[in-house]
Amino acid sequence: MMSKILLTLSTTRKSNKCIKEAIEIANKGDVTLIILFVIDEEIPQKILEKLTEEGWIGGKPTENLFNAVLDEYTLQGRDKVAEIEELAKSKGIRYKSIIRKGKFLDEVLSVVESEKVNHILVTRRKRSSVSRFFLGSAVAELKKKVPCEVKIIDE
Repeated sequence: MMSKILLTLSTTRKSNKCIKEAIEIANKGDVTLIILFVIDEEIPQKILEKLTEEGWIGGKPTENLFNAVLDEYTLQGRDKVAEIEELAKSKGIRYKSIIRKGKFLDEVLSVVESEKVNHILVTRRKRSSVSRFFLGSAVAELKKKVPCEVKIIDE
């Protein structure tokens, strides 16, 4: 049976170390690499809320500002996925790309289920206290909720 590896990337998780590892594993055998890029809608929301709370933005930020941030993240996501697709193609690796907007954890869990993934690679970044303050930890939650192996690549 062919194995499926899920490379999870997102707005804040684009580690080259994790990508390299996924390509190396996929290159070793009968494997399909599933490239998932989640445009995490919680991030611009949390950032705008904090900027408003701290008085950096007066009143309530407009929908336009939220969408502009999300659009930028979407472009960055598409570029990163295209870069990985080229790398996979050059090595003859079977791949499938998925780009989703939503909450990181929800989208990863959904793809793990729909694609019947055997192995997940995810980045855990060294983060500043500001980043932890904004975001919390999805990696620990992911490990608890999936039935397959999760390899955490510390960045």
